[in-house]
Amino acid sequence: MLTIVSCVGQHKIDRSNAPKAGKAPIINIGTPTSFILDNGLKVFVVENHKLPKVSFQLSVNIQPMTEGDKVGLSDIAGEMLSAGTISKSKAEIDEEIDFIGANLTTTSNGIYTSSLSKHADKVMSLMSEVMLSPAFPEEELEKKKKRTLSGLKSLGSNADAIAGRVIKVLNFGKDHPYGEVQMVEHVKNITIEDCKNYYKTYFRPNISYLVMVGDITPVKAKEMANKYFGKWERQEVPFKKFDNPTFPKGVRVAFVEKPGAVQSVVKVIYPIEFPKGSEDAAAVTVMQGVFGGAFSSRLNMNLREDKAYTYGARGTVRSDKYIGSFSAGASVRNEVTDSTVTQILYEMNKMIAENITQEELDRNVNFNNGKFALGLEKDQTIARFALNIERYNLPADYYQNYLARLQKVTLEDVNAAAKKYLKPNDCIILVVGNPEVVHGLKQFDTDGKIEFYDKNGDPVSGKKKELPKGLTAKKIVDDYVMAYTKTSSLKDANKKLSKIKSISMKSETEIQGMKIIISTKRVAPNMLSQEMSMNGMVMQKTVFNGETGGTSGMEGKKAFTEEEIAEHKVSSVLHSESKYKELGFKTQLKSIEDVNGKEAYLVEVIDPAGNVENVYFDVDSKLKVYSTSTQETPQGVMQITTEYGDYKEEGGILLPHRLNQMFGPQAMDMEVKEIIINDKINKKDFEFDAK
Repeated sequence: MLTIVSCVGQHKIDRSNAPKAGKAPIINIGTPTSFILDNGLKVFVVENHKLPKVSFQLSVNIQPMTEGDKVGLSDIAGEMLSAGTISKSKAEIDEEIDFIGANLTTTSNGIYTSSLSKHADKVMSLMSEVMLSPAFPEEELEKKKKRTLSGLKSLGSNADAIAGRVIKVLNFGKDHPYGEVQMVEHVKNITIEDCKNYYKTYFRPNISYLVMVGDITPVKAKEMANKYFGKWERQEVPFKKFDNPTFPKGVRVAFVEKPGAVQSVVKVIYPIEFPKGSEDAAAVTVMQGVFGGAFSSRLNMNLREDKAYTYGARGTVRSDKYIGSFSAGASVRNEVTDSTVTQILYEMNKMIAENITQEELDRNVNFNNGKFALGLEKDQTIARFALNIERYNLPADYYQNYLARLQKVTLEDVNAAAKKYLKPNDCIILVVGNPEVVHGLKQFDTDGKIEFYDKNGDPVSGKKKELPKGLTAKKIVDDYVMAYTKTSSLKDANKKLSKIKSISMKSETEIQGMKIIISTKRVAPNMLSQEMSMNGMVMQKTVFNGETGGTSGMEGKKAFTEEEIAEHKVSSVLHSESKYKELGFKTQLKSIEDVNGKEAYLVEVIDPAGNVENVYFDVDSKLKVYSTSTQETPQGVMQITTEYGDYKEEGGILLPHRLNQMFGPQAMDMEVKEIIINDKINKKDFEFDAK
């Protein structure tokens, strides 16, 4: 299907300079065989008989729509397609797919499957059954809703996720299909009938494409398409038009508070009109690469290599059939938040004011030549090209001539693209981070008024509530101790805690789909044992017997250093909040903050070693609801955040049964399955053998 003709002479290569862009390779992209079934299903066949493999992708061309009070319905309904059919359970489908070494996945707009070509009929039969007769079992819906809700609960700890949600709202508005954000109540609103109605309304052959790629002939493909999808009934599908969003006039600064953040997520954003197949698409590709799309881009070299503000900065221009978007930004230290905004706007203005260099042009043309040619090695790319030509009404030779168009891009073309699509004076600057950075952002706003939003993109006042006069950090911590011990005095609280000699806890979480069991044992005064295991195998273990300890796991064993022992003697203390003074902790009441829509007192806690933790206590319940701290790693400073929730009584005290933790980019939603107070403890569990 693909031929690339290129002649390279033998000569010495000078690697000190980037090579100049040569002539575009001659690319012969084979045209897929295509036909249309009587019910309107459009079929494309890409032959490749080098390997005995075949894949089938059925894509439903569903137009963007708003989902109202059931945001996320389309995604859940799409997943539900593979949850069972009228005649087969999900387990039976999975077993049949596994037996033939195939795979099958469903989404909000279709289904994909692949297998060895000798199993083509079997896998197509399963694909057809899943697509045409889904059962939508209630129990599977509840599982998917539970998983979705679990993901939403951890949002408050992930600044990038928060930024992603708010960007949609700021760019498009919540009444636009691209601007809706999913809320807990939306997920709870979704029913089986909703899923069935979504499927019946939109999954129709007359707006769908079936792409067959691999070891299959057009004759066989047509026979199979008619056999398995020929009886699929066509039906008119509703389409609701929506207005494009309003483009920014002037610079708006929007801020979302993330309690205790040591980094800011900084974004410069706005919607643009940039449809698929635009005449200046090749020039925009080069412009984007020079500005922020590649590792060697000006933006990344500025913020990462020159200023050392971040580990990576990117800027992209996104095309879309209806409305595109621009985004540039990075995650940076709090103290350089405003400087980062200055540099992003500087690089945007520089792209507009002057031409890029010939070297930058050549480097990016060469890079995109190679990237395009490499992509053509995949049969799926050829199929995607065919679909794009059909969906976006592109010229039949659009991809055939792509490299030739790229080769013709001039310095002036790139400058014209920059002037058209870069809008440093008409944009939205979004920052997600610590309130301490807000004062440095007003200088960028056209009217000097910063807009404040919550994590869902809803406006908030941004005003801080004054602390009650006379309130101290000690009072907040004491109230917490009395709240979780369910007592009315510190004396009674300490008396109750003195009787609790040990706490054993088992919790579960998932990392990349794998279930992790965490077993923790704490014994007074400061003994700790914690194991993380998967499938019965211990992955990591940490023990401390009050004097010595260490860690063991897949990377070997490591005894604690003297410094680590000193820290564990304090951090492993049972009921440590009730002993802050005698342990040498320092506390300071900082402010009242918003934590997931509720007011919480922020108390800065400094341990004897000087480690700082920001702890948030709910104003009403007095319980600890959130905490943030930092940890030095080889990659730099990593923020650790923990959300505490679902407090339940165990042995006369209230303990959290849900903990959402973020270790840098890694999120863990832990559900406590068992807590035993004053369990029988084997002291050998706390001994560390360094051998």
